[in-house]
Amino acid sequence: MMRIFIIKGHRLLRNASQGQVKKYLKNKKAVIWVDIQRPGEADYKFLENTFNFHHLSIEDCRKSVELPKVDIFENYLFLVLYSVPPKSKKPEFSKREIDFFLGKNFLVTVHNFRAPCIEHQVDKLENTKSRIAITADFLMYEIIDYFVDMHFPLLDKWEDYIEELEEDVIKHKHHRNVLKQIMSIKKELLNYRKSIAPQIEVINKFTKKDFPFIRQKTSIYFKDVYDHLMRIYSELETQRDLLKNVFDAHTTIISKQMTETSNKMNEVMQKLTIIATIFMPLTFITGVYGMNFKYMPELYWRYGYFVIIGLMLGVGIMMYLFFKRRKWM
Repeated sequence: MMRIFIIKGHRLLRNASQGQVKKYLKNKKAVIWVDIQRPGEADYKFLENTFNFHHLSIEDCRKSVELPKVDIFENYLFLVLYSVPPKSKKPEFSKREIDFFLGKNFLVTVHNFRAPCIEHQVDKLENTKSRIAITADFLMYEIIDYFVDMHFPLLDKWEDYIEELEEDVIKHKHHRNVLKQIMSIKKELLNYRKSIAPQIEVINKFTKKDFPFIRQKTSIYFKDVYDHLMRIYSELETQRDLLKNVFDAHTTIISKQMTETSNKMNEVMQKLTIIATIFMPLTFITGVYGMNFKYMPELYWRYGYFVIIGLMLGVGIMMYLFFKRRKWM
């Protein structure tokens, strides 16, 4: 879907045709904004033929670019940035690529999804009664500023999610897959940081006074966007520390549980060892008198059975008292 807006002074031409784009490109006082959602081959050919974009830029639009970047050409600059979805139930980073072509009097935005930042800017253009004159670079700034600000509500939800996970871990309400969940969030935070860091570098370039196609007046506004990105990066660092605390708490609790289990096992083994030790001399005595020799002295003694039983009982009691005195049981 292609939408074309032409801004000239305080007037806005909605739903302009492709032919009008070629006409107004020569008018330096007009600003042309072409927004393409889910582009097809016909859209790419229109961009290449009308704006004379380099085929490498068109190729980058066709294929997803891994990291944000900015390329400077003779008549335009090509910019790749990533926005985030407006809602996310759990920490899951899904980057959404938006491509920008910025010239002296035109802006082209290309994306494969319905972008809230684009829709916000469309509504702003169409519903503002006292429309001021706008430039292509400032139009790009407003779009970028909106989707950068979309990061903050998302980060707040992520932080709440991590804090709830920490509370569950501390209160022993966590489920068995908590370690897997922690590692999953850690991976998402890493991907998030990898996306933000290059965008900081790109936007920082726009704050320079002599950067092509960015007016000095607009570069001041990009400093604000740069500050917001730095805050986002700092917030991601904080969340990484929070997640580390969750991991440490989980590890401590698991270690404590294993120690308690080990101590209980040691106590059981100690008692079993004492019992086995008590029965060792008794087993020896029964073993001796269980031998089938004919001429054993006590074998035919009238009170031998009772004496041996008493001896075994006395040995057992003496050993029990000895272990009790030593506090081994």
